[in-house]
Amino acid sequence: MEYKPTYTKEEILELRHWFDTHTYEKELDMGGGIFIPDVDKTLIPMFMTAMQHYENKTFSGQIRQLFRIREELIKQNKVTGEK
Repeated sequence: MEYKPTYTKEEILELRHWFDTHTYEKELDMGGGIFIPDVDKTLIPMFMTAMQHYENKTFSGQIRQLFRIREELIKQNKVTGEK
């Protein structure tokens, strides 16, 4: 998904559903100096922020990171299945 200045609640819920229904590796190197040692623990506060501020342009970059995490998991073949 491309960067957007705001997101809808439905987009956030759809993304959350994807993470809830797929299994993936714990660690993720996103490149550019961004390394996530525990994806699940990272997603919890990120989704809390996303649900509170999805319409606020100030938080669009942080929300975009959630979509990038999914994209990188898929790109790097780190999705191991569906729950």
